[in-house]
Amino acid sequence: MSEKVALFGGTFNPPHAGHARAFRTFCEKVCPDVVYVMPASVPPHKEISGIVNPAARFHMAHLALDDISENAVFSALEISRRGKSFSVDTVNELLSLHDCDKIYMYVGSDMLFYFEKWKDFEILFKKCVLVTAPRCEADREAVEKCCREYAEKYHCQYMILPLLPIEVSSTEIRDMAKKGNESEIKKHLTDGVYRYIMKTKLYGEKNLCSDISSPDLIENIRSSLALYLSQKRMAHTLSVEKTALEMAQIFLPLFGYGEEYHRDVAAAALLHDITKNRPDEWHESYLSSFMRNFGNHPSVIHSWSGAYFALENFFVNPRVFRAIFNHTTGCADMDVFEKLIFLADYIEPGRVHSSCVLLREKYLNLTKDGVSDREHAEKILDSLVYRSLCDTLAFLTEKGANICPKLFEAKEYLEKKECVRI
Repeated sequence: MSEKVALFGGTFNPPHAGHARAFRTFCEKVCPDVVYVMPASVPPHKEISGIVNPAARFHMAHLALDDISENAVFSALEISRRGKSFSVDTVNELLSLHDCDKIYMYVGSDMLFYFEKWKDFEILFKKCVLVTAPRCEADREAVEKCCREYAEKYHCQYMILPLLPIEVSSTEIRDMAKKGNESEIKKHLTDGVYRYIMKTKLYGEKNLCSDISSPDLIENIRSSLALYLSQKRMAHTLSVEKTALEMAQIFLPLFGYGEEYHRDVAAAALLHDITKNRPDEWHESYLSSFMRNFGNHPSVIHSWSGAYFALENFFVNPRVFRAIFNHTTGCADMDVFEKLIFLADYIEPGRVHSSCVLLREKYLNLTKDGVSDREHAEKILDSLVYRSLCDTLAFLTEKGANICPKLFEAKEYLEKKECVRI
């Protein structure tokens, strides 16, 4: 019997009582085996005002909805993507992870009316059961009419939840917060979300969220490391940071990034092994709130738990999250930050395995005369990443270890490029 998989997405800017009521009814009526709560990173159909860093919206969604369903998974799948978040990509990925034919996807009535403008909307009609609810009582007739028309035109399946609407919007709550109307917004938020917004002044004139890691965040991470890492792991971590920052001095300017982005490199390097010293059972238990079907990959799992731990506890931005998440396996189409952390972890001077030493020597030889431009930089980084992937796969194969598919995907992606070897 196939799984019943559901998707509850949104900007959650912030999540309010309406979101909580909709999510509770959604779970009660659909009865999913797993329901993904999926904060969008850059929604293609609406502007996100007031918050640059999606980690804040992820955290608030978790605070607001965590105790509603034991089958909930709070996923950063869309946050971890570069660029805009398209639902069709999310649905296809969820279908690849689960034994099911369709995804029960919640669509707010404000988006329902514009569904034909979504990317590959006809594919979504085939692969999803649309679940919706009127946003206010005045919308009910229009929602029912819209669903009937979609079903007649596209033969799609839909559900309309028997939901008593709460007539408040995230936009109104943000406006209340900007005006300092604390007593009014408190009526519409859970205690946890309310306290978080007040503490961070999230929707004030100057909120504490930024697209680039702040100096305060780096200091906070650095002062916290001893709580999580052994002395040996600490030494490795600091060496990775030093190596990554040395590489950043060379490569980031060629990709158009200023020195302020070195803080993202530092944050990712300092946090890349933040959960490494935890026992295996901890990783599996912790990750169960954020991922499903992550397989038996003991050498990789700390990357995934570490990325979510960094997101939850240090509110890192998507750039840092991706670099931590992919630092052991790589992935297809890595950005420069992912490549720098991936390579720094492999070639930092404390690594004494012969393949690590040889790759560090190759890196030093390739950069000793400088790096001329972005194309040259990409060739160097791709070549080094490719060599590291090949060495890692050979090592794991010789050990008879279970190899994470992401390693193969990263290697195959680079093999299609012309610059994997220089």
